Amino acid sequence: MDLITKNKIIDIIQDCQRPTVTIYMPTYEAGRQKNQNQIRLKNLANQAASQLPDLGMGEGKVRSFLKPIERLLDDPFFWQEAGKGLALLLDASKLSIYRLHNQVKELLVVGNCFHIKPLIPFYLRNGEYYLLAIDQEHPKIFRGSKFELERIDNLDLPASLQEMFDNYFEFHQHLSFHTKTSTPNPDIPAERGGMFFSQSGGDDIEEKLEIKNFFHRFDDALTDFIGGQDIPLVLAGAGFLHNLYRQANTYPNLVDKGIPKKVDQMPLEDLHQLSWEIVKDQHNIENQQALAVFQQLQTKDDAVSLHIEEIVSAAYFKRIHTLLITKEAEIWGMYDIEHNEVVIESEPSARNEDLINFAASQTLINRGQVLVVSRENLPGKSEVAAIFHY
Repeated sequence: MDLITKNKIIDIIQDCQRPTVTIYMPTYEAGRQKNQNQIRLKNLANQAASQLPDLGMGEGKVRSFLKPIERLLDDPFFWQEAGKGLALLLDASKLSIYRLHNQVKELLVVGNCFHIKPLIPFYLRNGEYYLLAIDQEHPKIFRGSKFELERIDNLDLPASLQEMFDNYFEFHQHLSFHTKTSTPNPDIPAERGGMFFSQSGGDDIEEKLEIKNFFHRFDDALTDFIGGQDIPLVLAGAGFLHNLYRQANTYPNLVDKGIPKKVDQMPLEDLHQLSWEIVKDQHNIENQQALAVFQQLQTKDDAVSLHIEEIVSAAYFKRIHTLLITKEAEIWGMYDIEHNEVVIESEPSARNEDLINFAASQTLINRGQVLVVSRENLPGKSEVAAIFHY
C-alpha cells in the first residue's frame, strides 16, 4: 500500500497540469466482487470521456488523454494486489496511482485541479510522525506512521543536519574523555570510565551546560529540516537527556511523552510499537484543541468563520491557520481570483469545483493545518470552519 503524507498531497496539488481526472474507487482482493474492479474503473473512465469535451477537448484528444487509465484495464498484474481502495490522478503530464489501506467512496471529478480532499483522512489516520533517538554515539532520525517506521538516511538530510550528526560523535568523545580524566574512580574499570554522558546520569553541572548548548545548535539544524510542518516529533534516549533537549527545543510539535531509555539496540519493530503508542491519539487531541480554540475566538472579529465565501478567499490569501472540514461535505462553485468573488452552484460540472477542496488545497500549500471532524462537532453543524491567523 502507498503511504499518503501531507507533503505528498502538497506535491500533488502543486505539480498539477490541467486538465485533470480524479478517480476514487473501492477495490476488492478476493471473491466475486474482485471481478468488478476493472468494470468499475471502465465505467468511470467512460464517464470521464463524456465530461472532458466540456473543457474544450476534442474526441481524439480525449482518447489519447485517457490512455494511461485504459492500459490498467488490460493489465492483470496491476489488479493482483488491489488493496481496499484506489486513487487515480491523471493530468496532462502523468498518471499517479495510490493503493489505499481503507475503502473509499466511488467518486469521479473532472476539472482543472485534482480533488485531494478524500486523501486528507488517510494522512491524518496514518499518523505521520518523526522519531529522534539521541542516546547513541550517532543520533538517528526516523519517519513513522501507523504502518511502518523507517530511518531517514543521513544522505537524505540537509548538509547542516548531517554536519551536526557527525559532530555528535565528536561531542560524545569529548565528554567521554572529560569523564575519564576529570572524575577518575578506582571502582570503575578503565574501559567503562567514559560511558556516554558520564557515569552520573547528567548530574555534573558543567556537563549539563555543555550538553544543553550542543542541543541548542542541534535543534537549529533539525528545525531547518522539519520546521514548518505540523507533524509530531517523539524523543527517545536516556531519561536525563529528555529534559535537557526540551529546554533547547524550538520545534512546536515535540510530543510531551517520549521514550526515556536507550533504543540504539532495540529492534525496529519494537521501536515502532513504542513510538506509535505515543502518537496514535494525537489526531483526536488536535481536533479537540482546534474546536476549543474556535469556540474561544467566536466572539472576536475576523478570527474565525463558518462561511464558505469568506473561507475560500482567506485560504487563497494565506490567512487560514486551521481549516476544519467534514468528510463527505461538498460545496460546488467557482472562485474568481481576479475579483475575489465566490459563486455557489447547485451541481458539479467540469467547469466548477468543490470549494471545500479548493480551500483545503490552498490551506495545505500555504502551510496551514487541515483537520477532518464530524459535522456534529462544528458550530451550527456547519460543513466547514476556519481559524484565521491572529
